[in-house]
Order: sequence, then structure tokens, then C-alpha cells
Amino acid sequence: MIPLDPLTASTLLILAGSKPEICPVPPPTRIDIIPSTAETKFDTSKTLAELQGFSMDTVDPYGFHGQTITQAFMSGGITSSYEIKIGNEFLPRYNAYCLWYEKITVKIELDPTIVIAKELHRDFCMRKALIGHESKHVMVDRKVVNDYAKTVGQTLYTELKARGFSAGPIPSQHGQETVNRMQKVVKQLLDFEFQKLEIDRTERQRAVDSLQEYQNVDEKCPTFGRHNAKLYENLSSAQKKRKY
Repeated sequence: MIPLDPLTASTLLILAGSKPEICPVPPPTRIDIIPSTAETKFDTSKTLAELQGFSMDTVDPYGFHGQTITQAFMSGGITSSYEIKIGNEFLPRYNAYCLWYEKITVKIELDPTIVIAKELHRDFCMRKALIGHESKHVMVDRKVVNDYAKTVGQTLYTELKARGFSAGPIPSQHGQETVNRMQKVVKQLLDFEFQKLEIDRTERQRAVDSLQEYQNVDEKCPTFGRHNAKLYENLSSAQKKRKY
């Protein structure tokens, strides 16, 4: 397993503005961005034939003739979740609420698994070559998690600052509606950031699966294919190319 740099956690304390003549100044809004990654797991329980049944989102770097054979891949993506806590104070004199963002917690998590065909995992050279390649995919995801842990917090700060971190006084009959709107703004901002994350991640991962990279992996174990031709005999193809 390749050692990875520690993830970066960021916390932002924001002075929430309001209408001081009616609503008291609320406590600072806290935004916690919590990235985490699980230890890389390995799945070597599946045969080479079974791996062909998995759908891959990698763009095939080879030509259009023949069939590409999947020998290993990384599974488990980046997941995200968030929690929004809205603070409030009721003003009986005005029958109104003062509302503010009390705390926003965002979690970005990575849980990678490297899947290698069991027949290839038994071979020391192929095992090392495949783990080396798939570890590059893990490193890409790790970098994406770190990068977006920084940008998501800054985006929330910038966008909420432009809108104001608090609202009030709000007539009591519109209190819940305003809370819903405040939560919706955060949800929309985060959904957009996570959409960008997925697009960015896909582009970075596809850059790893270049034709040159595949050829480099093949060159590390030049005799494996010749000495283990029977592994591929049951995979229907006139011309087989390896994919990692």
C-alpha cells in the first residue's frame, strides 16, 4: 500500500450578520469540512472471466478492433453528506423569529477497493504491476477529496456571505418557510460543488488510463501472457487487449 498524505480538514468561523436594531447578533456560524479515507481494501475473490461482467466508465484507449479485457479495477467512489443546523430566537414582542446558520457540517469520504482477477493476483509480477496501476487511481481520488475539502468550504463562505448568514426578523407564520429556504440554498451550493467534483474526478481518472500507461504495465511482465495463454482462451475475442 502506498503511503498517502494526511487529509486536510478545514473549519471556518463566520461572523453572522443580522439586523442589530431588532435581532441580537448571533454567534459565529461554524462550517466544518471533514474529509476522510478508509484503508485501501483488496478483493481477489473473482476470476478473470467474472471481471468481464463489470461495467467500466473508462474510455478505451485502444482501437476499435477486438475486445478489451479487464484484469483489475478500483471500485468504491467518493461519497458526500452534509448536515445543516439553523439557530433561532423568538421575539414575542414582534411575533417574529431571528434565524441564522448555526453549524454546517460537510463530510467527503473515500472508501477504495482494488479488485484483481484471482488468477493474476497469484503471479507476483502481475500482482505488483496491477496494484501499482490501481494505486494511481486511489491517489487521484485522494487528491480530489483533499482539493474539494478546501474549495467547498470557501465556496460556502463566499456564497453565504453574499446572501447574509442570518435572516430576521421573520414573521412567525413564515418562520419554517424561511428555514427551508436557508437549507435549500446550502443544498444547492453543495450539490453543484459535488457535481463539479464528479466531473473533475472522471477527467483525472481517465488521464491515468492512457494507452502509454497500459503499455507500461504490460512491459513489466512481458512473459506472463505467453506463459498463461489458457487464462484468456475462454474469453471470446479474436484479438484481446488488456485493460486495468
